[in-house]
Amino acid sequence: MLFSSQTVSKSQPFDTPPSSGSIPIVEDVPASVLLSLATMPLIVGLWGVKAMGGFLRDLGEASEEVFRGERLPVLHFPQDSPLSDDSASD
Repeated sequence: MLFSSQTVSKSQPFDTPPSSGSIPIVEDVPASVLLSLATMPLIVGLWGVKAMGGFLRDLGEASEEVFRGERLPVLHFPQDSPLSDDSASD
């Protein structure tokens, strides 16, 4: 269905202004270039997720050690001997 303002030709199917050339449109960029531009952020993202997982695992193990008490100092309390009834009668 064509409107009165639209014309059909082989070079431009509709009356659209030609692109100015300053900003490339996705249709003008080959797929291989788009793929190469998307590859590096994807690899960096996967590496970041792996590093974050390792950090969180190490953090969890460290918190287990704290709660287990292996890294807590040993507190030595003095042994107070209760007064016996024998020493009080003397």
